[in-house]
Amino acid sequence: MTPAAHRPDLRRIGESAFTEVALVFLSLPVIVRSAATYSPLCGAPDRITSTVPLAGERVSGSVQIQLPFAFVALAVRRLTGLDGTAQNAHAVINDAAGELANMVAGRVAAQLAAEGFPCKLDTPSVSRGAPSPSTTQPYADHARADFTCEGHALSLEIHFAYADP
Repeated sequence: MTPAAHRPDLRRIGESAFTEVALVFLSLPVIVRSAATYSPLCGAPDRITSTVPLAGERVSGSVQIQLPFAFVALAVRRLTGLDGTAQNAHAVINDAAGELANMVAGRVAAQLAAEGFPCKLDTPSVSRGAPSPSTTQPYADHARADFTCEGHALSLEIHFAYADP
């Protein structure tokens, strides 16, 4: 198992990756919510959860983002100019949620590689409503970051396990 002193700061990495994607690709600044104002996000039916598995020689884990439907519809408009709230937009919304998670996970993976933990992304999965329960192993690191953007509550979780050196 990797000693704690040699483990990356997953929360800092997640915050940086998420804010970069929102600012660079959506032109939307996000506000990182402090732990003091943290309240758990419920699995409301209007929430979309996207999870991207990460795997490398010495690590495995996932990046999960949870976004309200209205935020993903806004992202669709920003990225494509399409109406993300149209009747037939279900597939477009799912694709956009998966792509946002992929962009965030890609930045997380790049930062992890820079800290000595190279890993690759797998195919994102997208679900609506409550996220599936975490499958974090007891020795895995976990970080959560919560954000506000355009009045929407957004969250990111990173789960990471280390192989013995």
